[in-house]
Amino acid sequence: MSTGKVTPTELRQAIVRAHEQQHLGYEQTARLLGVSEATVSRVLRLYRETGDVTPRPRGGGRFSPLRGEVADTLERLVLRDPGATVTELKEQLAALTGVVTSRSALQRALHRLGFSYKKSPLSPPSGTLLPTSGAATFLLLF
Repeated sequence: MSTGKVTPTELRQAIVRAHEQQHLGYEQTARLLGVSEATVSRVLRLYRETGDVTPRPRGGGRFSPLRGEVADTLERLVLRDPGATVTELKEQLAALTGVVTSRSALQRALHRLGFSYKKSPLSPPSGTLLPTSGAATFLLLF
């Protein structure tokens, strides 16, 4: 399993030299330089594809559309109706802003805004036979 550490450029260059100039195999190169065969494989693949051993830039991931004005709208919705469920907030937000997102993304956005997940006082108590699905709300923490 990866430890997330970047292999130093000098070591990457040594891997290429051992394989290309000394004609060592992956296993021999790995043992000689004290790295795994997977590291040798990744470095050599990168070298074949790009002609360089400089690591590719790390991915930036996907950014939530629930930022800026959309987040402000979401905050106003919660403050206006603190008993609203996440599903209701999601539908209202989509109607007002056109941003369609998942329930979990909305919950993360609410958390970023400082709202804490609490069971709604309007929902039936646990242990009843009534469905409680979607009866969660977010309350502002002061």
